[in-house]
Amino acid sequence: MHIGERIRYGRIKAGLSLRELGEKLGITQTALNNYEKGITTPDSPRLIQLAKALDLPIEYFFRQEPITTLRPSAFRKKVNLKQKELHKIIEDTRDWLERFVTIETILEERREVDLPAPIRITEPREIEDAAVQLRAYWNLGLDPIENLMDILEDHGIKIGLVDASDAFVGMTIRVNDEYPVIVVNRNVSGDRQRLTIAHEIGHLVLDVDPAIDEDKLYHRFAGAFLFPKEQVRKELGEERKRIGLEELCILKHRYGLSMMAILYRAFENGYISPVSFKKIHITFRKNKWHQKEPMRPYLPEEPSSMNLMIMRAYAEGVISRGRANEIFGGDIATVCGCVDCA
Repeated sequence: MHIGERIRYGRIKAGLSLRELGEKLGITQTALNNYEKGITTPDSPRLIQLAKALDLPIEYFFRQEPITTLRPSAFRKKVNLKQKELHKIIEDTRDWLERFVTIETILEERREVDLPAPIRITEPREIEDAAVQLRAYWNLGLDPIENLMDILEDHGIKIGLVDASDAFVGMTIRVNDEYPVIVVNRNVSGDRQRLTIAHEIGHLVLDVDPAIDEDKLYHRFAGAFLFPKEQVRKELGEERKRIGLEELCILKHRYGLSMMAILYRAFENGYISPVSFKKIHITFRKNKWHQKEPMRPYLPEEPSSMNLMIMRAYAEGVISRGRANEIFGGDIATVCGCVDCA
């Protein structure tokens, strides 16, 4: 991979057009295009200028762990996401993955993706059992999952967070046509984040009959994985006419699902009637709780595997403080708000 490709990746990551970056550098669009195509090579002063304009470390242009292909898979067709933002998300993912792979290579430690054989789904009701099957494969039982990202990372599935608009929640990306990673918007609420991740897990483990409405099915799988049917019955009972906000709030923080998602779990499993569900649903819409739920929010999770590996390598003297900062993508002192980590 030549420096020109790295310049192009960095430009897309910054969300800049050729013209916009050219103006920042004081060069023509043609000159910049020649850099990106490898026709000409920028000298050291120009590379430093590029790094500053793109807000990237100079080492970005010389990385030894290139990610050659990133293919979004199972991307939701209804998502109104502009191509420019999608490309930026992909380049943010490339940057994060390259740094992750770098620390894995340094420590000679890489977890293999641990997923069961595809679970065949021919009708929607089979989703409930499929969710329980995955829990059994990962030895999770039926209890609430305290930290979903930790579970996935323990089974070799990397989770990346990116800054994005409300149009993007999350997606699965296949790396070098070899393994999947899940990328999530860091700015969404914790319950929405978890449901999105569980939705993407569904794309990785289910083999769905094409005749079924797939998006609704994966959404149901996500709810069933986080809040299994047996737990819904145990927590709510088999026949409810009304469910109060306080009860929903407790369950939201126990299972990491939105109040509305919990109501859907009760409804789709027959524990609350269509009439009662509709009444509660109308109340949520009327009060705009479907946009921002009442009571305390469920806080987002943070992936930890990469940061732990960086800290271990630094603590053991395998890498310097400067190298640790490069791989982390900032000052490692900010990981836990530490001010005396030198």
